[in-house]
Amino acid sequence: MKSKAGSFQYKLRVRYSEVDSQGIVFNANYLNYLDVAITEYFRSKGISYSEFIDRYQLDFHVVQSLIDYRNGAKFDDELEISLDPSYQSSKIFWSFQIHCNDKRICSGMLTYITVSHVTKKIVSLPKEVGQLMQFELKVDLKPTE
Repeated sequence: MKSKAGSFQYKLRVRYSEVDSQGIVFNANYLNYLDVAITEYFRSKGISYSEFIDRYQLDFHVVQSLIDYRNGAKFDDELEISLDPSYQSSKIFWSFQIHCNDKRICSGMLTYITVSHVTKKIVSLPKEVGQLMQFELKVDLKPTE
């Protein structure tokens, strides 16, 4: 599998309970796989997700998920999930690809919004958090009005 330099890789194996009557992974399970990979991304940066919430008083809510399904994974397949996170203001973008061997299973983008754990209101992601998590800062290329 080819991926961008700096992307996060996580592997998992498809369990029998995750396949449908056709013997392929039920499509909603890919969102669960991504959730597991993102949780492991946090851990790879030296902080569990629950520790992150406690320390920074921030949480994230999914506001959009776009998935382009290409092939079906089957029971016992080993999947490799590649994550490339970036952010802009209050939004975090998780660009992803899921492969089995050299076959692309699906790809897409999850968009999270940053929310204060205390006030439950949308807030901008602090720069120090973006740096800690090694999120790429997206620069808005639109001219200012």
